[in-house]
Amino acid sequence: MNSISAQIRENNIKVYLFMTALTVVIGVLGSLLSSFVGWGMTGTSGFIILSGIINFIAYFFSDKIILRSSGARPVNREQVPELYEIIEKLCVRNDLPFPKVYLMDERTMNAFATGRNYEHSAVAVTKGLLEKLTKDEVEGVVAHELAHIKNYDMRIMAVVSILVGFISLIADIYWTSSVAGKVQEKDSSGLMAWIGMSLAVFAPLTAFFIQLAISRKREYVADSAGALMSGNPKALASALRKISLDMKFPKHLSSATAHLYFSSPGRGETVIDRLFSTHPPIEERIELLEGIN
Repeated sequence: MNSISAQIRENNIKVYLFMTALTVVIGVLGSLLSSFVGWGMTGTSGFIILSGIINFIAYFFSDKIILRSSGARPVNREQVPELYEIIEKLCVRNDLPFPKVYLMDERTMNAFATGRNYEHSAVAVTKGLLEKLTKDEVEGVVAHELAHIKNYDMRIMAVVSILVGFISLIADIYWTSSVAGKVQEKDSSGLMAWIGMSLAVFAPLTAFFIQLAISRKREYVADSAGALMSGNPKALASALRKISLDMKFPKHLSSATAHLYFSSPGRGETVIDRLFSTHPPIEERIELLEGIN
């Protein structure tokens, strides 16, 4: 229980740190641009207000945005009775409130959890997962996703998804708008141009690697916690093995949300695949699970 509380506390702190960092970066960028383009305090204030709006959306609406962008639709007990039974059993056993249940009309095998707290949590699974896995294997995957909810992983992962998307969008707007040109005209030394270029290139890249690090660490923890929650680590390992052979990408998958899913599509056989994968290598996850008694 202490380890879970420590994990939740760490995740909560990181959410606020990411949101603060975004405000600082956008505020500094806005101040620099405003001083060169001549927008004054109006421009700087506008950028700070923008960062506040982004943080507000990321914190309160990230789950709704993610669910909509994934093509997930809410389902009731009559539509997926076996899935409801699995989730209900796991929630009762692990003292968790029942999450909202969503289904993705996908032949691929995958799932994810999202939400900002226990009361606003959701689990989404693909139709392929329910059709191609055994009941025990589905239970293992669902337990993994409920472990993300129990540890509050879903909030930091959802917030990071939205922030990564916004950072990339801001970088794109900077380079495709007339702002970059105006900055270069007013900055004869070229210093501001280099600063802008660095922010435009390295900000989304840094956000992407933060996204990878957050996801990989939490996948190991969720695998172990999910195995304990279901009481059947072998079933979870078996599900991972089957899903690893599924080479198809979900229709609505994007780089901003890939880390949310139970498994990254594809085998990840090359060094490049492994380096840029949002998840640890499948064989390492399976080995960890098979070592649990």
